[in-house]
Order: sequence, then C-alpha cells, then structure tokens
Amino acid sequence: MEKANFKQQMIDIAKKFKWYEVLYLTLGLIAVVALSIIAKSSAITISYSIFGVLYVGAIAKQLKIGLIFGLLQATLYIVQSALYNNWGEFILNIVIVLPLIVLSIVGWFRKSSGVTVTSKKLSRNEWIIFTIINLAVSIAFYFVLALFDTPNLLLASISAFFTILAHYLMVRKSPFMFVGFIGVNITTFLIWLLPIIEVQALNFETVPMLATIVVYLISNIFGAINWFKDASKKQKEQESQTENLTDMQDK
Repeated sequence: MEKANFKQQMIDIAKKFKWYEVLYLTLGLIAVVALSIIAKSSAITISYSIFGVLYVGAIAKQLKIGLIFGLLQATLYIVQSALYNNWGEFILNIVIVLPLIVLSIVGWFRKSSGVTVTSKKLSRNEWIIFTIINLAVSIAFYFVLALFDTPNLLLASISAFFTILAHYLMVRKSPFMFVGFIGVNITTFLIWLLPIIEVQALNFETVPMLATIVVYLISNIFGAINWFKDASKKQKEQESQTENLTDMQDK
C-alpha cells in the first residue's frame, strides 16, 4: 500500500511539470554543474546549487517536497557563506531562514496528504504587524552586522528584509513570498558580484553561485505567475460558491 501511494505521489509530482519547465530546470542544472566543474568548485558549492535549483523549481509548482530540498540548500549555503567570510548571509540563514523553513515544513505537511499546497491570503492587520516587525528586525540586523565589519552592510540589511519577508510568507503560504524571493535573488547576486568588481578580477569559484542565483530568479518569476494564478482561481471559485449559496437562500 505504501509503495503504491509513493508511486502515485511521484506520478502526481511529474504531472505538475510541463515539458518546457522540465527542459528549463534540466538545462539549469547542467549549466550550474558544468560551471562548477570548470571553476573547480567545492562539493559544497555543487551540492548547494543542485538542491537550490530543485528547491525553487518545486516550490514554484506548489510542491511540498521542495521544502526538503530547501532545508538541504539552506544548510549548505550557511557552510558556503562561512567559507567565504560572508557573515551577513551566514547569520541571516542560520537565525532566520532555517527555522522558518522548518516551520513551513510543519505547516505544509500537517493535516494534508497531497503533494501540493494551496495559497492563502493574509489579513490587512497581519500585513501591518509583520511589516513593522520586519523593519525593526532588519534595522537591528544592520547594527549586528556592523559589529562583524560586514562588507556591503546596507545591501546585506536589505537582503535580510527580503529574506524575512519571503520566508515568513512561505510559512503562511502567501503568493507574495515570491516578491520577497525575487528581492533576495537580486540583492544576493549583488553581494556575491561586488567583491569581483572591487578587485577588478573574475573569481571563477563564485561564478557557479552567480549562475545559480540567476536560475533562482527565473524560477521565482515563474513561481509568482503560477501562485498568483492559483490564488485568483481560488478566489473566483469562492465567489462563485458564495453566489450559488445566496441564490439558493433567495429561492
């Protein structure tokens, strides 16, 4: 019975992807791994990149299994950031990202046996309270990073704001998480690119990281389209059900 259920789940996951999405993710994986080999990157960089591409690709299609890849990717990214003395990303991921991914796993898998998750809408009050808290935490994070003489301090703090935004909204299953993820992709890309610009020399070891972030960005754009489309469909269905119920009551 368990084997049959697992097989069916794998079939359900495969059906979620269109042929061009499979092609895109495959090409992304090949490109990232190839660049990593050419740059003689560490096994950590290669593994981080592979799990990262699988993570964003699965989340974009609302697949719960993506969170497992995300947990592995975040763990490896923490190690990667420490190796390159990128302490802003190190602290942010170990204090914020990992705990929120764990909370997302609990929330997404609890009381649901399907392979996908449906989007939810946040109330206006929750938006206001969360935004205030996020701003306060991001400002505090700025001063914490200053103690570690973190390079690109302002950029790292902006990245922190988007990171908290994205991962909290992921816990809450909100499509707006992709706005946060796209912000994270852009700021993180600059964080890894600026050291190359400053020394005016290409560091081939970081090229796979930059390529991976570009793949993340494209996947998150697709994810935003998919999740917002699902949220719109869900809202129309609820409105239709409400109208039908009203009509029945009138009769």
